[in-house]
Amino acid sequence: MGETAWTGTPVIPHPDARDNDAEKLPWGGRREKLPMRWPFADAVEGFRSKALANKQYDPASTFVWGQMMAVGLIEMLKAIEAAFGADGHDVARAALRKVGDRIATEMIDGVEKPGDLSPAELSSLFASWINEVAYASIENPKVEGDGASFDIHYCPHEDVYGAFDCRVQRYLVEGMIEAARRHWGDGMIDVAFATTIPSGSRTCHFDMFPKGEGSDKWFEYSDRLRDRALKIVDVK
Repeated sequence: MGETAWTGTPVIPHPDARDNDAEKLPWGGRREKLPMRWPFADAVEGFRSKALANKQYDPASTFVWGQMMAVGLIEMLKAIEAAFGADGHDVARAALRKVGDRIATEMIDGVEKPGDLSPAELSSLFASWINEVAYASIENPKVEGDGASFDIHYCPHEDVYGAFDCRVQRYLVEGMIEAARRHWGDGMIDVAFATTIPSGSRTCHFDMFPKGEGSDKWFEYSDRLRDRALKIVDVK
């Protein structure tokens, strides 16, 4: 990793981030305990039958396309903030939240949650679907008592984003959390991050815990990032 992300924001590379055993971790198996669905299902079938079935097609080009869309979204958010300040930020955040909600709803609709899953297990499995399917990442999850956690050992954006760029993904997750709570109740536990690879850690670490009365850590931190972004930007 270089000194700056592709988007121009600072990157603090960790010497072990490229060698954190991501290639040795399992992927996909545990999600079978919660039979959710792939979002964009028809498009996924088209991708598998037309692109992946073509032996000359290099899936790395799909990766490049995805990065182009991701950094384009970051630059658009920054431009909207610069032109319209708080109003622009809030409109963009709401749009991202709406997309996240729709993606998670497609994954959840018609799915019955197994009755023997605790809130921590349900939230952890839901997170695995989001991490592995929506974010194409490799995770190492744990469920412990009434809480859970996961480490992201590989994220497609880790060599492209700076730490502050990850707020775009955070706003998408807001909608995913809202969809999960709407379908499965407020017993879905809260989540907060502790470390990220772009900010200089070996993995991205997230903790999941029972939601406190009147507290919502994920959304509260998003609000703090909003305030920080509006201090950085030079509103025209």
